[in-house]
Parts: sequence; structure tokens; C-alpha cells
Amino acid sequence: MELITLENTDLQSILNILNEVFADYVIPLQLTVAQLEQKIAAENIQLNLSIGVVSAGKLVGLMLHAINHMDGKVCVYNAGTGVVPEFRGKGIVANMYRFLLPKLQELGVKAMLLEVILGNDSAIRAYEKMGYRVNRTLDSFKGVVAVVAENKNLEVRDLVNLDWDCLKTFWTASPAWQASEQALDNSRERLSVLGAYEGGALVGYVAFYASIARIQQLAVAPNQRRKGVATKLIEAMKTAVGGPEIAINNVDHEAIDVIAFLQSMGLSYRLSQFEMIKNL
Repeated sequence: MELITLENTDLQSILNILNEVFADYVIPLQLTVAQLEQKIAAENIQLNLSIGVVSAGKLVGLMLHAINHMDGKVCVYNAGTGVVPEFRGKGIVANMYRFLLPKLQELGVKAMLLEVILGNDSAIRAYEKMGYRVNRTLDSFKGVVAVVAENKNLEVRDLVNLDWDCLKTFWTASPAWQASEQALDNSRERLSVLGAYEGGALVGYVAFYASIARIQQLAVAPNQRRKGVATKLIEAMKTAVGGPEIAINNVDHEAIDVIAFLQSMGLSYRLSQFEMIKNL
């Protein structure tokens, strides 16, 4: 077997192995080329920091890595790791990390981040052996929204400029990597963002992908909560996506009020992931 970086590998080959290794996952993943391109752009995946495993001239495993700043330090994010079934249990993931680590140290990377589904005990144990620790738990929800907004004093309109200094003051918890401000900025052309205004002042917003009816961020100003702002935003999102079924991934498990709101709107719990981190 040979380990390579993926910057010289064509996207179709990367897509083929990605879909193959995740076909039997807890939640099977099957992407198109366009969706993979979107994932690479949004998450800031760097193919020169992404690893492929080659056997007999064919990719049999891969590890995608993205890079950004987090809490003032350079951090890499494991955006997808997998090995085809016949090559599992051979320590390949650990070998990929050993191959990658010197490259990350040269770049001044201070932390490594990944997510793993609760219940995938073998993966969790493997990452713990590599020095990862659980940072927090992230929950995902999906369902049909039936609630109708009652606050008639709110105006909802497109939010064109994302002023993160302002928007971050609305947050209950920091979003996960795929919904971070960097990811949203990287996806701005494909992202819909609606703001709720009262008396001309922004009091809440929702950022979502209309094509898949998935919320990336939903936040309300602290002094405007429990006044129907989020409900109004969800109602407007339903209209924009053309249907009542919506989803949201990777909500901080400690954001109790947010989770209670989502469930009150009709969304059901789907699964949880550990966000794990390793400091270098």
C-alpha cells in the first residue's frame, strides 16, 4: 500500500472511493460531483492535506482535511475518513495520521478536530488512542413543521450582508465546523439567509440551504427570545424551500433552549455525534 496526498487525484476518483467507504455507514453517504465540490468549497477542504491509500493502483481509503482558524489558532478538520471493508482493521487510519502529522506541524496547526457518531465505539476508541478527547456532543434533528407564527410585528427579509460581529452576539453556542461562519461565507452563493426585523432592528436570522431544506444557523438576539422570532423565521424558511420538512445538524447538546424549541416545532431527534479534538 502507498499513501499519497490527493491534490493530483481527479475529483471523480475521490468521489467514487468516498461513496464506497460510506455506503455501509450508520447513515449512508452518497454524493454527486456537484455536492462534493460544494463540500470542498464550504468546509475549506485542502486536497494537499487530504490522504489517499492506494493498493494495486486503486484508492482503497481516504482522509479529507480542511483548514481554518478556530479560537485564534490554526485548526484542521477531518471532513471524512474511510477505508473499504476488506482493508479495515489493519491500522490504516493511524498510518494516514502519521503520514499527515509532519505536514500539519510545518503549517503551524495547533489543533485537530473531527466528529464521530455515538455508537461507533471502535472509531471512538481508535481516535482516543491517537490522543483525541471529546470536546462536546452534537445532536441532529429532522421533521415536519406545523406551527404557524403569531408575531405580526416582525418583518422577514433577505439578509444580504453577514456582519459576524453582530450575528455572533445572537449565538447560544458556537456552531460546528460545517456551519461555522467560515463555511457560510464560503457557501454564500448557495446559501439563503433571512433576517427578522422589528422596528428596523435585526432581532434574529436563519441561514439554510434551500435545495435540501437544512438549517445551518438559527439565532435570536438574547433580549428577543420567546417572542416568536425563531418561529417566524422557520415559517419564512418553509415558504422558501417549498415544504414543511426541514433538518438541522450538529446542535450543541448543551443548548437546551434551542433543542426544546426545535422539538416544539415538530422536529425529531435523529442522532448524536461526539466532536473530538486533539491539540498538537
